[in-house]
Amino acid sequence: MAYIGRTFKYMFGAFWALALVCLPAAVALGIFTKPMASVSYLVTYAETNVRGFTDILWLVFNRYATVKVYPLALVFVTLVFCSSLCMSIVEKHFRVGKLMLRAPLKQINNYFLPVLVTYVLLTLVITLYGFIQSGVIALLHVAISGWGYPNAFNVVLAAVVSLGLFVLAVFVFCSAMYWTPMMVIYGFSFRDAAASSFRLLDGKTGGILIGLLTPFLIVAVAGTLLSFAGNVYVRCAVGVLLYLFLIVYVISFIMVSMFGLSGMERRDIKSYSGGNYGGV
Repeated sequence: MAYIGRTFKYMFGAFWALALVCLPAAVALGIFTKPMASVSYLVTYAETNVRGFTDILWLVFNRYATVKVYPLALVFVTLVFCSSLCMSIVEKHFRVGKLMLRAPLKQINNYFLPVLVTYVLLTLVITLYGFIQSGVIALLHVAISGWGYPNAFNVVLAAVVSLGLFVLAVFVFCSAMYWTPMMVIYGFSFRDAAASSFRLLDGKTGGILIGLLTPFLIVAVAGTLLSFAGNVYVRCAVGVLLYLFLIVYVISFIMVSMFGLSGMERRDIKSYSGGNYGGV
């Protein structure tokens, strides 16, 4: 739980730099996807005349982005690049105590491949999760409401199941989030990084899981409220801000907790406590 407070303290202190780096990915996500669609879909689901599995599937997945492919490819590429650069910047900040945007550009190659592999696995997890969720919700819909509009109990049960499956998906992928910094900082192979991440989280998975779920809970609530906004431009703009917060938080949390759990020294702490973040 302590890492949540440390993460917010760090990310808001360094937000101007991290947000600048992560903005392209947030814009791509905000335009082509809906924040926490796996939960916020419930608003639309309550008013949907379900006639088959695909009606549920396209509530969870973005139909245009999935069918056209290029939007998801654009999102994937920008996420990999922005995340690689952001993690490089944070590591440099932790190691030397100065927040710089120039020097980490030389190190982005160190992060690119590990981040790419991690995001490929994350994409597979998200896709599998989406299909499992859609299938379970469709089965519940037929069993409780039959084909047609869902009743109130059906919607409530769908919300419980969706949240439960999402927590499970984050739990499954929890240790994989530390593979990239371990490979870069320690020079581990993928196999060694996977084994070491399990040892790193031994007995601490609950706290880390809560820390990772915190921003998603915030975005899920905001994303659900955003579903009621009628103006598409407002939805996109707020979606970009929500994704920007989510990306910056998750990367900051991974690096903050990684350094904390492994006992590595952070030379930035004195700097950002005093308000000096170095140069650009």
